[in-house]
Amino acid sequence: MSSRPTVFVTGMGVVCAGANNVDELRELLAHPSASFRPPTVFPIKHASGELPVAEVSGLPGGDEFPRTHQVALRAAREAIGIGPGVDAIVLGTSTGGIATTESALEADVSNPDAYRCHGLDTVALHLAAAFEVHGPVVTVSTACSSAAVALSVASAMIRAGLARRVLCGGADSLCRLTFHGFRLLQLVAAKGCTPLDVNRTGMTVGEGAGFLVLEARPDDRPVLALVSGTGLSCDAYHATSPHPQGTGAVLAMRRALLDAGIQPATIGYVNLHGTGTPDNDAAEARALKLVFTHEQPALSSTKGLTGHALAAAGAIEAVISILALRDGLLPANSGLQTLDSSLEITPLTTPTPARVSTVLSNSFGFGGNNACVVFAAPSSPRAAERGRLPDPPSLTQRGEDRGEGLPALRIAASACFTGRGALDETWGALAARESTAGLVPDAFFAKAAPAAFVRRLKRLPRMMIALAHSAHVASGRNVPPEVIAVGTAWGPLAETQDFLRKLFESGDQFSSPMDFTGSVHNAPAGQIALLLGCQAPNLTFSSGERSFSQALLCASLHVASGAASALVVAAEAFEPRLSPLFEPETARSPFASDGGAAFVGVPDDACPGPRLRWLGEAENDDDARLVSGLAAGHGFGRYDALVIGSPAEHELRKNPAYTRLAQLAPAATMIRYRDRLGQHASISATATAIAVRAVMEGALPIAGAPVELHKKRLLLLELGSRVTAIEVFA
Repeated sequence: MSSRPTVFVTGMGVVCAGANNVDELRELLAHPSASFRPPTVFPIKHASGELPVAEVSGLPGGDEFPRTHQVALRAAREAIGIGPGVDAIVLGTSTGGIATTESALEADVSNPDAYRCHGLDTVALHLAAAFEVHGPVVTVSTACSSAAVALSVASAMIRAGLARRVLCGGADSLCRLTFHGFRLLQLVAAKGCTPLDVNRTGMTVGEGAGFLVLEARPDDRPVLALVSGTGLSCDAYHATSPHPQGTGAVLAMRRALLDAGIQPATIGYVNLHGTGTPDNDAAEARALKLVFTHEQPALSSTKGLTGHALAAAGAIEAVISILALRDGLLPANSGLQTLDSSLEITPLTTPTPARVSTVLSNSFGFGGNNACVVFAAPSSPRAAERGRLPDPPSLTQRGEDRGEGLPALRIAASACFTGRGALDETWGALAARESTAGLVPDAFFAKAAPAAFVRRLKRLPRMMIALAHSAHVASGRNVPPEVIAVGTAWGPLAETQDFLRKLFESGDQFSSPMDFTGSVHNAPAGQIALLLGCQAPNLTFSSGERSFSQALLCASLHVASGAASALVVAAEAFEPRLSPLFEPETARSPFASDGGAAFVGVPDDACPGPRLRWLGEAENDDDARLVSGLAAGHGFGRYDALVIGSPAEHELRKNPAYTRLAQLAPAATMIRYRDRLGQHASISATATAIAVRAVMEGALPIAGAPVELHKKRLLLLELGSRVTAIEVFA
């Protein structure tokens, strides 16, 4: 039986093809009718553009924000309604504002303002601004499992006491990259998807958004459902294809059931991933037979109605699952004409009245990222049995002396790359008072990564694999990590640039399928899992300069829940055309820079060694809440130095958090690291690797002269649009 308290669902909202809110979705499920048609949101340049999509209707034309932002805001508003505000957001997305980016790139627009909404995190930040969210704003990107992973992360944050009320879900929009990418992989059905049908030929690319409000103490609103359990896994099999025996899917389902503390027979309905592609449907069917060995529950895929909304799919289907629990109407497997009997499963063919108490929702994505969520009816006996959580401690209440907040990770090994090379070369350059900014020399990839494994890969996956391999080998562990958490603000830019360039040059007719599969943000994490043979949870975070911090947060949550080890990797790869457009600060720096770092963390077992602790994330407003909270807690006098990074170093003194720091800690030693290490979104990971070594060496060489570390404790603060804090100590 799981000892974890239940998380309560108190709000939900949805936008998808055929439904602009929950009531319309309920009606669509009761009277199924697909509305697939050729796309209207981007130009059709040749016959392949006539393939049907699942397009959202009724969005305002000429909006200043891209479609992903629009559908996200509409669904989020419905979920929150008139209830109390939320204190954190966890969003899954894979497209961000790329639809707008595509138009600007094709027109050769060189003004970075045209690309201000490209980043995946801009969607979550758009919601944070609309709802005045002051706490963590997290962006997950694990392809088609993103929203379900977001639900898992949000639940873990509530259970750990990091938030009381979280808005979580997913959003994605139609764009040329995903539409033509799946078309070139020959995975798009010519007449619309027909999941589990003997004649199925592929998926229908869709768009939309779905959100849930999760709460620890549902005192203000009725409970719609319980998040009883979640399960994550990675196939570690192939960049795009699922394991043919569904082994990763089996792991995710079993982990979700274990987390919920229930047996398979308790599940009354399964909402399938069910994309309609031959391989995906077959693998999921095999996995279901291995999990439900005695009696098959009612099951169906709803993508024959909604299409495959990619990163949003898991959230839309979470809403569908909760409607099934609440209304007692189980959805039909829409689009099915002739069942593929070889699958040996029997889906519902019509909307079926039935009262069930527990539902399982499956979401599987590129890179073998699998996520499953168990929802239970509010009247389930588990609700009373599991109880409620206390209010989370405030920033001023948390701290290691009180044993509250996230525990520290002991760092078993670390690695980094800068313009000067690996960790030893970087440390030597800093000790000699030299800059390490610049592009990572290719020779260091060859030294650190298996040549045969990376020979067909481009810069970012090669860099991340080299970092992960270096840290894993240095840790001396002969088993794979029990969680992989990756941070990258921009993802594989070379693959994105090459795919779109070839697509534009050919009038949207041709491009490289390999570049498409390599362009997804979680592709490097999937490659790391393949290299290490790791079927553990595999998560990618894409939140600008906060990406590394959020990867560390996720790793810490998993270790706090029992994982024996975590591999945390964060990196960026400079791309000559796109990097200056997406991250203008790189163009203003003396050197174009890239690089990153990797860490193997284990539970704080009292063994000698450096430690990392995630302390928090908050809005960078005039009050600088996180900074004030840290000062009111332990104060800054316990640190040898405050190591500070800001995306705009030249305007640091205008930064609200920096101003607040100067007021609260006028005597503190403050060291700015971007001037010495380089300017890219994951540079905080590199700074952390240097800090980890510094607390062991007893001196920090980033400043003009080395700073002696008598207390062996540093506070790293990233002062962007939001503030993150990590402490390093020995």
